[in-house]
Amino acid sequence: MNEKSSSCICGRLLACEAPGRTGEKREFQCACGRLYDFEFREAGWVQGSSAITPEARQPLTGFSRDLKASEDCRRYYFFHSIAGRRLPVHILFSPSAEQAEVKTGDMKALRIAPVRSVVEARRRWIERFDSLPARRGGRPRHSSRRGVFPAL
Repeated sequence: MNEKSSSCICGRLLACEAPGRTGEKREFQCACGRLYDFEFREAGWVQGSSAITPEARQPLTGFSRDLKASEDCRRYYFFHSIAGRRLPVHILFSPSAEQAEVKTGDMKALRIAPVRSVVEARRRWIERFDSLPARRGGRPRHSSRRGVFPAL
């Protein structure tokens, strides 16, 4: 692993001696519980994204009741750049249901299924969020006559 990018926020070293193939992705978990996404490159395992941090409490609003009611439901958060600011994004994940819901702020939660891990749910949310027209540098479309904004 690349030592410059292989330390957890808590200070522990994230070490993996396993060989990999170029482009292969792996999930690593620190002893503190944080999750990381690593990709194998010519130089070895390189951290691909920031930490996903577990949260002890369950969300009160914005997530579906059925997912919140799952016995194995877990909550995590990570930070993502939105409108030029790093904002927290929350993930509610049930391993047995292979479902996740991901949301930030007052945005509607995006249900992702089937999904095998929290790291995969984050990857898929970022791909979808960053592909929206406003994120690609496009301008939101609206009708100035009525002030109605279309749903994306």
